[in-house]
Amino acid sequence: MKKYLLAILAVVAVNTCIAQTIDASKLSEYDKNAPVGFGASVTGGEGGTTVTVENFSQLKAQLSAFSTTKTIIYVKGTITFDGQYEMRGVKNKTIIGLPGTTFENMNEDIPTSESDKNAKIKKTGILLVRECDNIAIRNITFKSAGACDFNGNDNLYLQGSTNVWVDHCDFQDGVDGNLDICIAADNICVSWCRFRYLLPARGKGYGGSSEDHRFTNLIGNGDKQTGDQGKLNVTFANCWWDNGCKERMPRVRFGKVHTLNCLYSSENANYCVGGGYKSNVYIEKCAFTSDKAKKTPWKKYATSSGYTDYNVTIKDCLNAADKQERSGDIDYFVPTDVYTYTSYAANLVESVVSNADNGAGPTLQFTSSDGINTIKTNQRSDMPRYNIKGQQVDSSYKGLVIQGGKKYIQK
Repeated sequence: MKKYLLAILAVVAVNTCIAQTIDASKLSEYDKNAPVGFGASVTGGEGGTTVTVENFSQLKAQLSAFSTTKTIIYVKGTITFDGQYEMRGVKNKTIIGLPGTTFENMNEDIPTSESDKNAKIKKTGILLVRECDNIAIRNITFKSAGACDFNGNDNLYLQGSTNVWVDHCDFQDGVDGNLDICIAADNICVSWCRFRYLLPARGKGYGGSSEDHRFTNLIGNGDKQTGDQGKLNVTFANCWWDNGCKERMPRVRFGKVHTLNCLYSSENANYCVGGGYKSNVYIEKCAFTSDKAKKTPWKKYATSSGYTDYNVTIKDCLNAADKQERSGDIDYFVPTDVYTYTSYAANLVESVVSNADNGAGPTLQFTSSDGINTIKTNQRSDMPRYNIKGQQVDSSYKGLVIQGGKKYIQK
């Protein structure tokens, strides 16, 4: 009996979910702990079941294709990826990392010929969120092997997905992009995220053209992607483009994109925000603090024949003059006409966003409580129940019971 009890308790230790609560007392006074702007309606797995995963297989099981069950998925430790995992048609999930959680893919082979290019591409990248809806991804470090131009995969790629909130994540050294949003994705909020490259660029792979492809965020991947018209609406709030970021912070096509209270400190920047075809960008109360960022906070990319339309507004920023400029007849995007939000002065941005305790990046802290559920009336009656002493009990027993490796309060 003693050995059997130990076996039961071992199962409980693995499977019992510990309910986690974000410690609001440790958030920045400017952090609402909620999505804003275009992604304000995201609820993720709120109100659903909770699980904790500690490896790739467990994570994959919670993100099976077309799953719609409301679930809050707590992630613990380092999850290792061997290529980009496609999360397809999934709805109503929150993926949230406990302190120190990392999604990592350090595959670094560079293709040198057409014959091995596809194989090498498949080994890169971390997470593809494809045709999903109502997804929150929070408090995770995404870490790859370093930028190289051979059309590899991104750390995180939102493709055709709607209502997505990416919050308090740290994106490092994407082989292609750090976080790209394309193919008619829409209603996205990216908040309190940090983008950077800690590793040097690795040059060109087969078919590449850029020696330094530290191009961090692409919104819209082609001038001819007419299906993006009216989509790609994205709010970046309290984000930080740190050292190593060369371009695309972000670069935009088609979408309305609002960058609010964001910090641009990269000493490697060729430019910060890029406006491509049919882009409509509003840069508000951001801080450009490095010499390179101050030099080129904005660059026009809508220059090809037939693809010259664009809009940009820069308003109340630090080290970037107010301006409003456009080509074509599209009305200027004004965020206050679309949604409500709060902001703070640009001269506070650096101290707020770069704060190591509660600024951008995976800085969320948690409180926890033991995840014991009340036993359900439809709990399987054919499964034996045990009290904490390992003694088998029946449905009339009142108190803590163990059934199927999980703990319940039986009333």
